[in-house]
Amino acid sequence: MKQAAAPLAIMALLAALPASAAEAFVTLQQADQVAVIDTDTGKRLAAISVPGHPAGIAMSADKTRAYVTSPDGPALTAINTAARRVLWRVPVQGGPLGVAVTPDGATVYVADWYSKDVIAVDAATGAVRGRTEAGQSPSGLAVTPDGKTLVVAARLDNALALIDTKLFRRVATVAVGAHPFGVTLDAAGKRAFVADVESDDVAVVDLPAQRLMTRIKVGRRPYVVALHGNTGFVTNELAGTVTSFGLETYAPSAPIRVGENPEGIE
Repeated sequence: MKQAAAPLAIMALLAALPASAAEAFVTLQQADQVAVIDTDTGKRLAAISVPGHPAGIAMSADKTRAYVTSPDGPALTAINTAARRVLWRVPVQGGPLGVAVTPDGATVYVADWYSKDVIAVDAATGAVRGRTEAGQSPSGLAVTPDGKTLVVAARLDNALALIDTKLFRRVATVAVGAHPFGVTLDAAGKRAFVADVESDDVAVVDLPAQRLMTRIKVGRRPYVVALHGNTGFVTNELAGTVTSFGLETYAPSAPIRVGENPEGIE
């Protein structure tokens, strides 16, 4: 479980940056801690105890809270980022890994890697509101800016699941490439970019139309996608590279060598 959790921990961590202008919150699985790092100096400012090999991490929109999954807990932990202390910790049945927060900060969604479910948790109290089926081995999660749709990579279904957050049920499934993992949305929440680990491509999904637009061929074993301006970037773990591509043309560039086993990117 710990080996499977590592890429998702990186993905969720980088999606959460920054907590402030100069701080990053980092899950340390083997140490059972979340470290607070000064990104200007590289100095560790604090270490917060989070048992159960903490993996995924997501920030609330206002950056006042961090939510951390512990697959070997299994649990979800809420952290006050200013005070650097645990607010609450609740058991979450299964293998909690992927995590995302609604734009209004009211709900935390957790992907249960061991089942087909996504779990909704009340952000204020930690109370579990319910579970809904998303697909086999849900991994990456993202919430649209309007908070109406939860986008889930169903890894073993080779699909993207779209969940209506009000009804809290799956309303559509879109076939993508093999073993989707990282999910990133554009600023408007109209397109999802999905790293397909086993088919070496990035799937682009039109969310309102609920259809696959295209698949962009990238390097070996892509994990996570980041967007900036009119360009997307994806890490290619086994190639040791990052590939960029245009968000309008979807044309990939020549890969950039970055070192061994790149996973997270932001």
